[in-house]
Amino acid sequence: MMRKMLALLFLVVFTIGGFARAQEDELPTLKIGVLPVLNTLPLYVAQAEGFYEAEGVQVELINFNSAREQQIAVVAGEIHGLNTDMIVQTLVYNGGTPLVAVRHEPIIGNYFSVVASASSGITSIEDLAGASIGIGENTIIEYLTTNMLNTAGLTTDDVNYEEIPEIPRRVQLMATGELGVATLPEPLTTLVTTLQGGSLILSDESVNFVPTVLAFNQATIDADPEAIEAFLRAYESAVNALNADGEAYRSVMLENLIIPEPLQATYPVPSFPTAVVPTEAQVSLVVEWMIGRGLLAEPIEYFELVNGML
Repeated sequence: MMRKMLALLFLVVFTIGGFARAQEDELPTLKIGVLPVLNTLPLYVAQAEGFYEAEGVQVELINFNSAREQQIAVVAGEIHGLNTDMIVQTLVYNGGTPLVAVRHEPIIGNYFSVVASASSGITSIEDLAGASIGIGENTIIEYLTTNMLNTAGLTTDDVNYEEIPEIPRRVQLMATGELGVATLPEPLTTLVTTLQGGSLILSDESVNFVPTVLAFNQATIDADPEAIEAFLRAYESAVNALNADGEAYRSVMLENLIIPEPLQATYPVPSFPTAVVPTEAQVSLVVEWMIGRGLLAEPIEYFELVNGML
């Protein structure tokens, strides 16, 4: 009798354990394309803390070296979603791959800035007149640079845009004195201003919308909205954890993002907005700019680009 009871107990334990493993194995998996930039940090924190699995989803973070590589992967169906910006999102959507923004996810504080090198002699907004500014054409960089200039009372006619797609190349050219001004993201702005003697001339805090987003393929949303909802719950837990004690995640930041070595001990761990999507008015700003630049022939409806119901 005792032997039968032990055998039955073993069978029950084995069955429960096997069921638990089966459940874990059957969790839906989302593949997210990421760049090593500051606003991806909550994705890595959620991974480090096990928030994804706790919410019932597996997430594979796939690293890319450029936004172009990300675009190719999402169009090819190799990834389900990506951290990106609304210019890229809208271009991909317009090309026939519907991408839907489910979160607005810039860092809180300066993210993109117009910065002048120490050797340029430019230290104020007034000094920008006639200057060449290194940007990436038809990108979030150009969009924000134009907006930052406009808020300062300048237009693109007052400056010259110099096409330098690679952001590290802009920093290099500024260090050698070959480029006086560029638009850069953090933490490169801090590198140029605090360690190389440059000047911060304009920042994106002067504009009302920094269009960085988390976006998913519409086919993925249609096929498994519960997985996206689980992902977003985990993402929100990571944002809350970062906002409560960012310093606790310095090691996660340094392991996964590109922070210049001289700044690794001191660069502040960023905070993030909670549970928000771009508004209709904000999306209209981007769409209208893209139409003006000839990147879109006609407007795209807000509900086609943003889903705030997940």
